[in-house]
Amino acid sequence: MNVAFPAVFLFLVVLPGFLFRQFFQRNEVRTFDHTPFSSAVLKALLCAACFNAVVALGVHAFGYEIELGDVIRLLVGGASALSELNGRLAWLNAHPEAGAGYFALTSAVALAAAMVWRAAVQGWELDREGNPFARFVRGDAPWYYLFSGLDHPHPKEDAIDGATVAAVVEFKEGSYLYTGVLDSYEVNADGQLDRLFLVQAQRRELGRDREYDAQNDKYVEDKTRFYPIAGDVFVLGYEEIKTLNVSYFSLG
Repeated sequence: MNVAFPAVFLFLVVLPGFLFRQFFQRNEVRTFDHTPFSSAVLKALLCAACFNAVVALGVHAFGYEIELGDVIRLLVGGASALSELNGRLAWLNAHPEAGAGYFALTSAVALAAAMVWRAAVQGWELDREGNPFARFVRGDAPWYYLFSGLDHPHPKEDAIDGATVAAVVEFKEGSYLYTGVLDSYEVNADGQLDRLFLVQAQRRELGRDREYDAQNDKYVEDKTRFYPIAGDVFVLGYEEIKTLNVSYFSLG
């Protein structure tokens, strides 16, 4: 038997588990530990076993039988094992869609399950800080949870529509405070924040803070302290930022 066949076959068997693990939750880290006994691989193999079991039981209801013994003989047996399976191989030659359909079905079920799981988590905000299910359904996406406000201890009915950021950037001539409404952000392969995309961006010298009116016991607002930055989207590199402040707002 061609040594490539067992590898391809096993790849198709475990593929649903990795597809589910890839899409069922938010994950900002794109580098994974794929060593054979890593936690990610073991969980993917367990998921693959579950999806294959579900599909095997499903096709059994329609009269298709998954002969596990024949599969093992195909994987580990030699020419003698193939000669014993001539009848079944002839049927497979006559119905090539059966094998391809099985693997396509397991992958489709895995993707559908991942999308339903993710939609349920997002729709019911099961990953919100304080939810008893959060520890089980939250992905490795700390920046998403920070900027979306899901880590903010506000009531669920007090919806957050966006976030504004204030970042201190140091130059040779001094430190500046950049502010703006967060439009989006990007992370690198390790999940570290890479760039912020701001709209309605403006900046001021950090030293030009609000003046305090001791007589009226309040700060005097002076919008001229800030210099509007021309452009539709301002890109701010995270490596240039010394401190970052996030504020949430609601349009309702």
